[in-house]
Amino acid sequence: MVGVLAKFEFVAGHEEEVSRFFAEGRVIVESQPASTGWYAARLGPSTYAAFAVFANEDDRDALLAAGGPVLSKTYGHLFAVPPTFDKVDIVEHRAPASSG
Repeated sequence: MVGVLAKFEFVAGHEEEVSRFFAEGRVIVESQPASTGWYAARLGPSTYAAFAVFANEDDRDALLAAGGPVLSKTYGHLFAVPPTFDKVDIVEHRAPASSG
C-alpha cells in the first residue's frame, strides 16, 4: 500500500470555499478504484490535511494527476502558502471494520 499526505494552509475568511474545495476533492476520489481510501481533516483554524491510501503506485499517480494538485490550481487564491503533496509508503495499517 502507498499513500499521499497533503497539507493545506488556507487564508482566513474563506470557509465556504474551503468546504467546496474538499467536496470537489471527494468527488474526484469517488471516481478512483474502490481500493482508494481518502480522509480530509482540519488540524487547526486554517490548517487542513488530506490523506489517501492506494493499493499501488499506479492508482496513486492517477489520483495525483487528476486530484488535489490540479484542484489546488483552481483554488490557488485560498492558500496562504502552496499546498504540499507527499508520497508515502504505508508500513502498517488497520482498516476499519465494515459497519454492515
